Amino acid sequence: MKITFILPGRTSSGGVRCISIIGQQLLDRGHQVRILCRRSTQTFRTRCRSLQSRWLYHAAPEWIRQFEGVVEDFTDIAQCTFQQDEILIAVGMAECAELDRCTWLPNLKIQYLHGSTPFSPELVKRALSLPYPKIVVASYLQDLVEVTGRRGNVIAVIHNGVDPQEYFCSVCESERDGVGMIYGNHPVKGPETTFQVIDRLLHLRPGVPIRVFSTDRRPRRIPASMYCRNPTLQRAREIYSRSLVWIIPSVSEGFALPILEAMACGCVVVATDCGGPRDIIKNGVNGFLVPVGDVAGIVSRVQLLLNDVELRSSIRIQAKETVRWFSWSRCVTRLENSLESSVHAFA
Repeated sequence: MKITFILPGRTSSGGVRCISIIGQQLLDRGHQVRILCRRSTQTFRTRCRSLQSRWLYHAAPEWIRQFEGVVEDFTDIAQCTFQQDEILIAVGMAECAELDRCTWLPNLKIQYLHGSTPFSPELVKRALSLPYPKIVVASYLQDLVEVTGRRGNVIAVIHNGVDPQEYFCSVCESERDGVGMIYGNHPVKGPETTFQVIDRLLHLRPGVPIRVFSTDRRPRRIPASMYCRNPTLQRAREIYSRSLVWIIPSVSEGFALPILEAMACGCVVVATDCGGPRDIIKNGVNGFLVPVGDVAGIVSRVQLLLNDVELRSSIRIQAKETVRWFSWSRCVTRLENSLESSVHAFA
């Protein structure tokens, strides 16, 4: 098959990372794959700030470099050239909404939804109103399509995967002593919940290390001693591996790949019930789910896990079993099958 993924840019986002992995595996299986990336429209001032940030800090990972195929930048998708038998796959709500600029193209077009984009309701409405087949990374997105879109059926729910050769416990078990989380300054990542959880844990458990990593600049409310910006894969794996408990405090998550990464590294995960996590976590069995914004609920589960070694061990065993079901190979095989079925139906 000839497959073209259309991405919102060369960012360090989880969606770009996943497509880079999926695209490479499709390439390895003999498909013709290319990735189109929307060119950034930064102002001069923004570019200067970006260069300054790169000079002061390690650059955020450019996941697209993992893909060995053709990568092209564009500013207007309607001006791009496509072969007649290429499958166009728009990734993310913004690019899915832009597919209506290509209605004149005879190609099979598919929307690949990686998140609900809750702070842009008009964008969601526009994207889901288009009559194209849709692939989603979590079951709650299928529900969203049915409730909001009402056009274009969901042809598959295809979960992302995790690579056990990249994510595994990399330190001695005796060195696992703290609590970890990833910080994001966008409202969808629940920054206020993050701050409040850290404040309460510092008060209640002052002897327990807290480790945070992020691609964003450190906010003043998080001490520098616990913050790591733009860690390498090895450093991120170490932070996971040193954590007894891992917290996901988001308001909304498409799939929440860090849950699987943390589980693979031996953490017990406490996550908000914000979409994607409910496809991974069975509450009280292989992790915990709490309501979005429930700071007290998060802290109480963390306290419980820090205090109860047997419970923590039991959940870790179940979490390890869960990780086995989420492989990139299985993800790509399901995507292959879905695309082949779509091609036959389109013809």
